[in-house]
Amino acid sequence: MKKAVFVLSAGLAPAAAFAAEGGVNVVPSNIGLQIWVIATFLVMFVLLAKLAFKPIIEALDKRGQTIKASLDEAEKTRAESKLVMEQYQKQLTEARNEAKKIIDEGKVLGESVRKEVVEKAQAEATAVIQRAREEIVREKEKSLQELKDTVASLSVQIAGKVIEKQVDEATHRVLINNLITDLTKIRKA
Repeated sequence: MKKAVFVLSAGLAPAAAFAAEGGVNVVPSNIGLQIWVIATFLVMFVLLAKLAFKPIIEALDKRGQTIKASLDEAEKTRAESKLVMEQYQKQLTEARNEAKKIIDEGKVLGESVRKEVVEKAQAEATAVIQRAREEIVREKEKSLQELKDTVASLSVQIAGKVIEKQVDEATHRVLINNLITDLTKIRKA
């Protein structure tokens, strides 16, 4: 009922203010007319109180509850979105940490692969150099042997012409080898 009086006073306040400012006089000057206006007003007020005020108040209460429910839902949604945002931030941080870890592992793996490739290349280069040295030594020994054979053969031919007789090749070869050995010892000394 207090709400009904509030609604009624809120409806009459603008009319009374308008009349007080010097506008149209809404209060009739005839007493009989005033009684009829008051009686009509009271009947209308009672009818409105019985029929209209209750549905209006219920509609306002329902609207208030709807607004309150919407506000509660908005607050709940805000809290959920805050929680989701925190989870997203946490996942983002974890993803960044994981990416950094993967990058660091990649760098370490790349460095180890680089070292392994360098070591393998150095080992292969060393092996190639060693094979080349061995080949040079073999070729040198082969050349020396060919040179000895050629010198021995030439010496036999020269000695044969000088002596005018043929010395057998095996004896001559022994003599030449001894001469070459002696020359080598003299050269080293």
